[in-house]
Amino acid sequence: MKKPKGTRQSKKRKQIIRTAESLFSRFGAKRVTVEEICREAGVSKMTFYKYFPNKVELVRRIRDNWIEEGFEKFDEIDAMDLPFPEKISLMTRWKAEFFSRINAEFIRELIAMDEVVEHAKNRYLNNITRAQKKGEIRSDIKPELLWMVTEKLFELTKEGKWKSAFSDYTQYQEQLRSLIFFGLLTRSGEKK
Repeated sequence: MKKPKGTRQSKKRKQIIRTAESLFSRFGAKRVTVEEICREAGVSKMTFYKYFPNKVELVRRIRDNWIEEGFEKFDEIDAMDLPFPEKISLMTRWKAEFFSRINAEFIRELIAMDEVVEHAKNRYLNNITRAQKKGEIRSDIKPELLWMVTEKLFELTKEGKWKSAFSDYTQYQEQLRSLIFFGLLTRSGEKK
């Protein structure tokens, strides 16, 4: 029996995305051509362009998928009945494992794309506000200030300045998490 047309198209689109993720993670997006993606995915260029107007849009789709995956993982960990420091450790480990599978060049290419900053900012501010209400982090620091600091750290990441102090991206991320989150933890005797 022949499958409905929409199902085949959906499978082909998913195959293009999976193939591109794999190639980009190994070589970076700039080094991979649409032709290579099509060959590895077993689809024609016409099929590729049916789903994506160009390679940049495919990179954006992958980036958006990964950002959403990250927020879903954050929400999953945040819902666990664990002390906040343990949640931060789990989040850091997940992020480190996730980024260890990706070529550093592709990470830089993704970080250079600014389209999702507003979405990330809103999610970040909501997460910080929620943690403050739960008493997990200090409530005397405005979430907006934390976002401004995060933006500056993001600039350091984009510029690659972290490389002068850290041997790998995972180590850098772990240090940032410690600085930002453990530096914000409530201490016994302090007002929440």
